[in-house]
Amino acid sequence: MTRITSTASALLPVMGVFLVLYVSLTAGGTLDYALLSPERWLQSPWVEPGAEIATATRIVYAAVWLLPVAAGVVAVLSAVELLSLVRRGVLFDQRIARRFRIAGIGCAASGALDLLANLVTPTILSWHNPSGAFAPSFYFNSEAAGLILCGGGFYLTGWIMAEAIRLKDENEGFV
Repeated sequence: MTRITSTASALLPVMGVFLVLYVSLTAGGTLDYALLSPERWLQSPWVEPGAEIATATRIVYAAVWLLPVAAGVVAVLSAVELLSLVRRGVLFDQRIARRFRIAGIGCAASGALDLLANLVTPTILSWHNPSGAFAPSFYFNSEAAGLILCGGGFYLTGWIMAEAIRLKDENEGFV
């Protein structure tokens, strides 16, 4: 038990650093590209010379790309809560199972929203092209697919844990 709580204690600051870097670099990069550095938009292969990009289009782009980040933050915060509980010695508890499931949903949602953002990015970037917008284009991203699969694994772990705890509590009632 001591090794488990020690490991959770060691992972908490790592998760904190990851959360800060994840938000600042990922969300910061998105906001910089979408709103703070408009000249970078014109360097995209999907944007034709002469396209004048409306601010509303930049806001749509930022919103589309910040959704996966928000889902990722939910997953990381759930993992931080899980580690905090484990550090205090809480192991076989519905709260742990619930945090696993929330982390799984957040992780899978982040991957799915990333795939969706990649799908619509050519259309958003080319909305103001003189010749018209590009159609949505599917782009397979193994990182996003991996997040979806890992999220499913976290969710399944939490579900199994919740069922095991329920069965344990049910069996204790018979003894």
